[in-house]
Parts: sequence; structure tokens; C-alpha cells
Amino acid sequence: MADLVQQHNIGAYGDLVNLADQSTATAGGAGNGVAVTGLTIDRMGFSTGSMPRSALLGVAWKAAVTSTKTLTIAYVVQHSPDGSTWTTLVSGSATVLTAGSTTTFRGCYNVQVDLNSAQRYVRYNYTPTLNNSATDTFAGAAVGFVAGFDRLAAPNT
Repeated sequence: MADLVQQHNIGAYGDLVNLADQSTATAGGAGNGVAVTGLTIDRMGFSTGSMPRSALLGVAWKAAVTSTKTLTIAYVVQHSPDGSTWTTLVSGSATVLTAGSTTTFRGCYNVQVDLNSAQRYVRYNYTPTLNNSATDTFAGAAVGFVAGFDRLAAPNT
């Protein structure tokens, strides 16, 4: 019966984390195709005293994209034993939007990450790329939900 309770209150078994500062990009200009370096997340820094073994990481975004143009978000999840020497754990990219007409869209590009083989520190870097030459814009913020702790914090009473 415990599994049913977990599915109804899964938020009690993880933590929401800020992964990077907010960013903006303009097609053909500032921020376009430029990597946003994520904040260092100490997997031992959570109240449970254990490291999360899984994560849902993503970029919540808002973009104005001209007809036939696209927004692509590439990501790199890195890990480190000391918080300063980084190597790639997983990476990828996706075209998250192709507009039918000039308009503003909102969404979230999510990536599920298995952290079992990750070292103590992790960070989520992402790169927004607008393929137009001007006018298209992007604004985003990276957030994540980490879970899979082998110990849970004491429940609130």
C-alpha cells in the first residue's frame, strides 16, 4: 500500500532546485548560441544526508519566433568530485519550437537524468539557439526536481 501513497504525494520525496541564473537571447545577437553555465549542486547538501539518485532537469522558457524559424536548446549535465573539475555525464539537444507564424510561445524542455553514476557535484548547462538573423527572442530559467534519496527527511508534524 505504501507505493500508492508515494504516487499521490511524490513531491514529499524530492527537492526542487534552481539550476542556473535566468538568461535571455536575441537571434543574431547577444546570448544566442551561448552556453549558460549552471549552478553547482552539491548532492550531499540536502537535508536527508544522502545523495539524490535521479533528477528531472529542465529549462522553462518563453520565446518569440518568426514563421519557419526554430528555437533549439542543447544541454550538458556535468559532474565533478570537487566542484571545480567537470566532465560530461550526459548531453543532447532538441528543436523545441518551429513557429507557424510570428508569435510568443512558452514551454519547458525537460531531461530525465540517472544520477547513480554521478559524482558528488552536478550542474546543468544549456544553450538556447534561435536560427533567425534578427528579432526572435528567448528568455529562460533552469530548474530541476531531484529525488531517489536512500534516506528521507523526518516528516513534518
